[in-house]
Order: sequence, then structure tokens, then C-alpha cells
Amino acid sequence: MTSGSPLPIETYLKEWENICTNFYVNNDELAGTIVGLVEFASHSNETITLNFSTVDQTVAGKKEDLEKLLNKIGFVNGTMLLPQEFNKYLETKRKIRSEFHRKKAEQLQEELDRLLNSKPAQYTPLHRRSELTTFINQYNNSVGAKPFIKGLLHMFKLQLNQSNLASWTFLDDIFTQNGPDFMRASVNLLINVLSFTHTVQQADESGQENTYNKVRATGTVELSSQQRPAEMITSEGNISKLCYLPFKFFLFWWNLAKLWLNFCCGIIGFKKNHSSVSSELHV
Repeated sequence: MTSGSPLPIETYLKEWENICTNFYVNNDELAGTIVGLVEFASHSNETITLNFSTVDQTVAGKKEDLEKLLNKIGFVNGTMLLPQEFNKYLETKRKIRSEFHRKKAEQLQEELDRLLNSKPAQYTPLHRRSELTTFINQYNNSVGAKPFIKGLLHMFKLQLNQSNLASWTFLDDIFTQNGPDFMRASVNLLINVLSFTHTVQQADESGQENTYNKVRATGTVELSSQQRPAEMITSEGNISKLCYLPFKFFLFWWNLAKLWLNFCCGIIGFKKNHSSVSSELHV
């Protein structure tokens, strides 16, 4: 193939679509390199050229494969044969990327629904404590887990010394926005460790204001009209030791770490300001 004999743009776009799909779906390294080269190509005087200086050396070793694939999408010797069609490449990539993330979100939601509606496991008290400790140790430094943990602690605070069951309403995002591992761990904590029951509230499809827009990141915690079972009231002390105190301990250290960081920043800022003042005085 030479630069003087370009193929129809549809041929190039079809190959480009295959490369983008291979990158997003299969996480192919070579395909990802090509996507990056095209996306960040240089534009000058209606000429589009690829910048190979950014190519990883491990991929550069596959130069023949790289050039072969580039030829298939309309790039010869690093130059685009049909530069006037460049925006179509970007639009094709955007559509494939959007579809990929849509399917991933759909799969994640399907898994979440399956987990929430699965039969609770029969954990022993020792196993429950172990699972709770594991969760705290794994996510104690996770910023994304903070809304979930704060909402859960609020739930415990409200439930203690109350004769009615507390209700915690939140969007599914509190599970899914931090990835599948956190989603599985948090659902396991609620369903299997803490024995929460799950209900679904349907979204309002009428013309009225959607109440879900008012739900905070930590969710909405309130008392329900349902009475607490007698066994829950008699075991309240055990529940407090198992759940409330560990999370309270976790948040205590979280806040202490932030306080220490602010204190250190204050010392650094004071020293900088003090040094500046001293310099000015000596001048």
C-alpha cells in the first residue's frame, strides 16, 4: 500500500473499530498503543502524523505488527492518508468506549441484584466478627468507602435503644461506584454479617419531582414503623460490641489521622511564614 492509493474510509473505520473493541474488551496492549497514537496524533497544515516517541519499548519491539495494523486503519509511515476523516475515528472510538462502559455497568448491576437477593449465609458470631474486621482493615483508607461507613455508623446510632427497626435508604451507587470488589464486600457485610433485609423502591416515573435526587451520599437513615423482634432487643449489647464499636473505633482513627495531618501542615506553614518574615527583616 502506498500513500497515493488510499482505500475507502469505511474499510479503515471497520479495522479501527476492531482495534478499539480489542483494546476495551480484551485489554490488548498493542491495540491500546494504536488507540493512544491515533487519539494524540499531531495536526499541522491539514496533515496528521503519529508521535512514536511515546510508544512503550515493550510494544516498540513489535514494530512490524504495529505498522501492519496502522496500515489497515489508513496510516502509512506514521501519516494519515485521509486526514479529513479524522473526526470519524474519534467518534467511532467514543461510541465503542461508551458501549463498553454501559455493558460493564449493566453487568455490575445484574451481579448486585443477584447478591442482594441471595439467601443469607449462616455465619457464626466468631465468623461475623472476622468478616467485620477484614472489611474494616481492607477499606479503612478508602475514600470511596467513607460514605458507606458513615451511613452504616449512623444506622447503628439510631437503632440503639429504639423499639422500632431503623431503615437505611440509599442509591445503588453506594455499592457500584467503587468497583466490584467493594460491592461484593459491602453486600456481604450487610446481608451475611449484619443480617440486613433488602427491599427495592421503584423510581418515580410520574411528572413529579424524583425523591431520589434528595438522597445524600451516605443515604437517608430513619426509624420505620416496624417493631424490632424481641431477640434483637435482648442481644443489643452484643450487637453494639460486634458492629457499632469497631466502626466507631475506625472513624476515631480516621479523624485522628486527619487532625494530625492538619497539625503537621500547620507547623510547616508556620515555619515557612516565619522564615519569610525573618528574611524580610534581615533585608
